[in-house]
Amino acid sequence: MKGLAQVQLAVLVVIVIAVVGVVAWKVSSNSSSVSINKDIQTKCKTVVKDDIFCKFAGAFGNVGDYKTTVSSTAEGSTTTLELANDSKDNSSMVVKQNGQEQANVIVFSGVTYSKDYADNQWFKYGASDTTKPEALDLKKEFLKSDYKGDNGQTLQYKKIGTEKCDKLTCYKYQVVDPAKTTETSYLFFDTTSYLLRRATVTDSSNSTNADMTLTYETVTITAPSPTKDLPTVTQ
Repeated sequence: MKGLAQVQLAVLVVIVIAVVGVVAWKVSSNSSSVSINKDIQTKCKTVVKDDIFCKFAGAFGNVGDYKTTVSSTAEGSTTTLELANDSKDNSSMVVKQNGQEQANVIVFSGVTYSKDYADNQWFKYGASDTTKPEALDLKKEFLKSDYKGDNGQTLQYKKIGTEKCDKLTCYKYQVVDPAKTTETSYLFFDTTSYLLRRATVTDSSNSTNADMTLTYETVTITAPSPTKDLPTVTQ
């Protein structure tokens, strides 16, 4: 279970960093008002030099709870990741493959839990346990990205125009990574709140398609039960 979760987690990290490349986000509840993190906005302008894009980046600095769904299709198989994060740094991640749940990880108050499907109990991991699975923390990934690619390469953010995204109108930006010439990536953030609503990646080299959508709503994460100790590993 841990291996599959880590593989799919890695896929999502690549998608998010490649498509968005933003410095931090903390996402919050639905709101039409725009609250801008000036420090993030200023830092963005020194690198990206696009006022609209950097307003979007700054808006992300002041948000709280959010949910993310990523659907990726490759070689006839569909993998879905369902993520939830709250403003207290609690998070959850569910991995499904072709509709079948494969992994469920919760991080609550710094403690990590993973579901054992044999008995539907939850393994509880210590904070220093190197074997614990990881739930994706988008905020930390964005902080690390610094508007650059995986290896520090400069990314281009090209404004394509605007288009409808559900009931909203969104700015559409293409993200060009010189190290990933077979990928076509777009992000969509709305013209009112400047919040990310969708991101897509298509890789022509392996016919992989990924679609990420975000919603901004109250997230409630609690410690799961019943829990059990990890099995003892004998040498």
